[in-house]
Amino acid sequence: MPVVIRVDSRGRIALSKDIREKCGIKPGSHVLVEVRGTKEILLRVIERDPLEELAELFGDFKFTRQNRVDAVKLLLEEIG
Repeated sequence: MPVVIRVDSRGRIALSKDIREKCGIKPGSHVLVEVRGTKEILLRVIERDPLEELAELFGDFKFTRQNRVDAVKLLLEEIG
């Protein structure tokens, strides 16, 4: 059932408790936001932290937020 949610003055939305419980959204949950066209936004709950999944793949390599920031900067310089 569709629900209308008001956007506050800072551009934020709040999901009702019913929606959060139905989707398993808790504090610290990750939600993927995908913009489709100019009038549609898709929210998708991410079951696992993508950084944790990468850490499993890399084993002993400690993947930190700073590693990610550095990688993005390097990529932007490459395509620059």
